Amino acid sequence: PEPFFVIATQNPVEHEGTYRLPESQLDRFLMRIRMGYPDRGAELAMLDRPTLTGGVDDLPAVTDVGAVATMVEMANGIHVAPALKGYIVDLAAATRRHPSLALGMSPRAALAIQRSARARAASLGRDYAVPDDVKALVTPVLEHRLILAPDAHMAGTRVVDVLNEVVHSVAVPAGRPGA
Repeated sequence: PEPFFVIATQNPVEHEGTYRLPESQLDRFLMRIRMGYPDRGAELAMLDRPTLTGGVDDLPAVTDVGAVATMVEMANGIHVAPALKGYIVDLAAATRRHPSLALGMSPRAALAIQRSARARAASLGRDYAVPDDVKALVTPVLEHRLILAPDAHMAGTRVVDVLNEVVHSVAVPAGRPGA
């Protein structure tokens, strides 16, 4: 039932029995957020906690289905100006022609950036998205979707470096004249 979402973890491909997901499957994940390891203090606090015997079902709810549906509806109502939509499409085109990428942004990726920008704007209390919303989400929304060209991979190029280059090369839409 709605809302339906999946949260998954990704182990390094170097681990035994771990294989890379195909690009078509990775493209269906909205974001990849790198968490890394906890800092020393947090890890010590984990060791001090009693062992949990329950599972996910024992965790207290922080919201309910109705509230989530309301938040989704609110985010879907956030205004995205035509110029900002053009910016997203220009970012997509720039990734598709970048020499370091074998696979650039898909149309699904462009939709994911817009959707995420709307959610970010709503979370910040705005009823409109701005270029900074898109820029803030480029890495978590796109990094796992793009594939480096073999020569770029061999040269040690990282997807995040290409994304930074693309963001700096694509013109940001200006606000309204006189604003």
